[in-house]
Amino acid sequence: MADNRRTSARYVVSVQATLAITGANEACTIMNLSLGGALITASKRHAMGERVNLTFKVPTAADAIEIGATVRWADTTSVGVQFDGLRARDVWALNEYFKSLAA
Repeated sequence: MADNRRTSARYVVSVQATLAITGANEACTIMNLSLGGALITASKRHAMGERVNLTFKVPTAADAIEIGATVRWADTTSVGVQFDGLRARDVWALNEYFKSLAA
C-alpha cells in the first residue's frame, strides 16, 4: 500500500498565481490545490526544501491569499509546495471555493 501523507483533499484548478523566491517573482499557474499545499507550474527546477511565497486569488476571497510554503518536490515543469499554515479567513475562502468546484 502506498504511503499517502496528505491530510486534505486536492482539487484540480487553474488559478493564476505569483511564486516569490528570494525576492524574485515568477508568474505561475496552480494546477491543484488543497488546504495543505499546491501543485504549481514552474519555469525552472526548484530545490527541495526551498522557502517560497505564493500569492493567488480565488473568487470566494475578498483579498489575495498570501502564504509561505516549502518546496517538497520539483521537476522542470512543476513544483509541489506544502503551506506553512493558512489564516482562518483563507481557510474559509478556500473551503467555499472547493464547494463551488464540486457543484
